[in-house]
Amino acid sequence: MSYQIQLQKEREDEGELQRSSGKHASKLFNPREDPTVLFLDIHNLTLRLDDFSFRVEKGQPMTIFDPVFEGRAGITVKNVSIILKVKVEKERLFRDGVEISRPVLQLSMFDVKLEKLKLKFMQTGADWILNAVLKGFDHQITAVVQENLKEQIMKQVHAVLEQVNGLIESNPHLLMNALGITMKDLEESIVCV
Repeated sequence: MSYQIQLQKEREDEGELQRSSGKHASKLFNPREDPTVLFLDIHNLTLRLDDFSFRVEKGQPMTIFDPVFEGRAGITVKNVSIILKVKVEKERLFRDGVEISRPVLQLSMFDVKLEKLKLKFMQTGADWILNAVLKGFDHQITAVVQENLKEQIMKQVHAVLEQVNGLIESNPHLLMNALGITMKDLEESIVCV
């Protein structure tokens, strides 16, 4: 559940309590306390692809001596966890000799872990040897897939944040109004070089 959805639910629950108790105070988003606008914490996710076709061959040019493996396979990725946190901060820019401030969304926490990856080949003609080799490299294959998955998700998150920040740059008041804050409420983004 996103952080803002969680905050909204808390506000609604608090509003119901306040109406019943007669109080009118409300909890507002305060980026000085916590600038988080999105928080995803996913655990124990299992992904399965039970029966798919594959073909592995050498790139061109191929000779008649180059092996080709094709057949069916199944893959299971167990206990995937993804933690992703996005915060809003103020960024200072110099444009046409004038310093301006704008809100930006930045990735503040990111991690991907997976407990185990299980790959099983079928109908290849060499299942027994391919599966035996895979079993010997379980931990290494899992580590490689984990790093590749982390890298691919990271690229996608940065691409999305870049697009969203581009939209925010052209209309910063849209984000500020949605969050109910002003530029004065935001901490300045510090970039270490």
